Amino acid sequence: MGGKDRCNGYSDIILKDSEIGDMLSLEDARRLLESMRLRQADLEMQNEELKKMQEAIEEGRRRLADLYDCAPVGYLTLNQGVIDEANLTASALLRLPRQQLMGIPFQQYVDPDHNDEYFRHHQNVLESNKRAACELRLRKSDGEAFWARFESVPFGQAGSDLGSVSLYTAIIDISERKRAEEALRESEEKYRALVESVNSVIVRIDNEGRVVFLNDYGRDFFGYSMDELEGKGLVGTVLPSEAAGHLNVKGLLAYMAEHPEDYREKEIENKRRDGERVWVSWTTKTLHDKEGRFAGILAVGNDVTQRKRLEKEIRQVQKMEAVGTLAGGIAHDFNNILAAIIGFAEMVEDDLPPESKSVRQIHRVLSAASRGADLVQQILAFSRNTGIARVPLSVSGLARETVRSLRTSLPRTVEIELATRATRDTVVASPSDIRQIFINLATNASSAMKEAAGTIRIGIANIAFESISPIPDADIKPGEYVEITVEDSGSGMSPDTMQHIFEPFFTTKEVGRGTGMGLAVVFGIVKSLDGSIRVESEPGIGSVFRAFLPVARIHEEPDSSAEAAPPTGTERVLFIDDEELIVEWGRAALERLGYTVTAFLDGAKALDAFSSDPFGFDLVIVDQTMPKLTGLTLSKKFLKIRPDIPIVLCTGHSGVVSPEKAKAAGIREFLMKPLGRHELAEVIRRVLNAPTPGV
Repeated sequence: MGGKDRCNGYSDIILKDSEIGDMLSLEDARRLLESMRLRQADLEMQNEELKKMQEAIEEGRRRLADLYDCAPVGYLTLNQGVIDEANLTASALLRLPRQQLMGIPFQQYVDPDHNDEYFRHHQNVLESNKRAACELRLRKSDGEAFWARFESVPFGQAGSDLGSVSLYTAIIDISERKRAEEALRESEEKYRALVESVNSVIVRIDNEGRVVFLNDYGRDFFGYSMDELEGKGLVGTVLPSEAAGHLNVKGLLAYMAEHPEDYREKEIENKRRDGERVWVSWTTKTLHDKEGRFAGILAVGNDVTQRKRLEKEIRQVQKMEAVGTLAGGIAHDFNNILAAIIGFAEMVEDDLPPESKSVRQIHRVLSAASRGADLVQQILAFSRNTGIARVPLSVSGLARETVRSLRTSLPRTVEIELATRATRDTVVASPSDIRQIFINLATNASSAMKEAAGTIRIGIANIAFESISPIPDADIKPGEYVEITVEDSGSGMSPDTMQHIFEPFFTTKEVGRGTGMGLAVVFGIVKSLDGSIRVESEPGIGSVFRAFLPVARIHEEPDSSAEAAPPTGTERVLFIDDEELIVEWGRAALERLGYTVTAFLDGAKALDAFSSDPFGFDLVIVDQTMPKLTGLTLSKKFLKIRPDIPIVLCTGHSGVVSPEKAKAAGIREFLMKPLGRHELAEVIRRVLNAPTPGV
């Protein structure tokens, strides 16, 4: 009702109540009229506010309708699975006008493969009367599929049956997220396939050292399954040897945590499940959690065992060469001493009557000197500059001979057992080579048993290595070998000790009890014979050394004929050496053989004597290592004066001249000291009886 109508109503009241006006004063009437006017204004204001509220409500309804219709989420009202209401977003998602959606069961828009999931969701919301959500694949009206998050909340009268409860349902298109997840899954599968195809160990370790990922190659490499590694990690596969500069897994983790650079490389000695030791080069990257805290490492490992073995062998060869160089420095003088001992002892032996008791002592002296010469030759073999004569010989025969002598030199508490089972035991070597192998290995075995009683078992057998079979050494060639085994019942060795036993001067004995050269000598001999040596040992169990020597293709029996008398002669010999003892021995030995000898300690004086009468000598015997003029230089001067003069060059050791170099210079024979009288006598006759070259 408008304000004008309300005023007309008030006038009617005044006219009808005119009698009241007679009773009121004019002033009262005015006050009443003013009050009524104020009341009218208040009512008009209230009416205006109601009007604005109604407009606001209408605007809110419009906005709510717009929000409902234009929300980024599709909204449906489902009554017993049938669509009662749908917003425009739901209409757009399903690609059907809103009016056509009404009254249609929603189930027809669900992908048939997801019907069961949809019905379980619907039933769950109705029965629990709680909000619930699931993910479904839906079908649009044109058949296009898409993924949606389906979230429903029940509404209806409390306590009413399920048939009267409807569902408010939101539909959220999650197709993009699903495509991203699928792409991520495919990427992870491709990454995993790539990881599994790489011939490297790939492992992820958490900050406690536990393995959380290990690729197939890694599992095959270590021989462990993930189930076996779970809970203990790779700690059991890494050898904790800080003394050798290695790190175990926990140590590596601690190191990485303290040095969090992105990538680091470290070579670690590992142990496979079968006990085999392998070296792995690890490239590691530190991992961190969201707060930046150290969370572990990702590591890629490559097998470098073969390289490490080759490096070890190279270091071993370098040490052997160093020993050869060192030995060469003293070999010449030592061999000169031995030459004098052997030479004069042979003279004494010749002068003694056969029935003399001293003959046996002289034989002992000669035997000891001969063994000393053999030892020097073996040490010099490391330098690869010596000319040791090697011939086909039987290992078994030398083994029996050596074992007999060992029984008298080893402690009585040590027994030696020899078992020869080889049908082909001929190798190309010198007798001293084989003796030194047996002597040094047996002496080492005896030392391993210390003061306790025990047994050394020596075996000789045949073994064949084929290209497809495991070969103990990378340098060993396939073929048939003589296997020499020396087994002791001693204290055994630790893995660290076994890594160094073939190094020169390495010993576990007390100071003064061992030189550390025995096994190094064996190693050098075996390698020089194109063989291989390995050791198997465990602390408290004992050790087994196995040496493999190639079987000789030519079978020759050692010459066992009785020693004949040395050949003699009457020719004139020029003998030159800077050692007074050698000169004295040479003069006496050659004169006993019937030769006329002119001897000199000084090469220059010998050259003057030869220059003044070149044809006054039939043979020259000269030492190589002399001051001012070496034997090779002096020989060249002799040959320049008289090209046909036969020359024999002798040396205790020389890194300058070799048999080939001597022959190229025109020298007839090259001999290594110490010399026995038989060897010297035979060489002299061979040189003098040979036809002159070029004639």
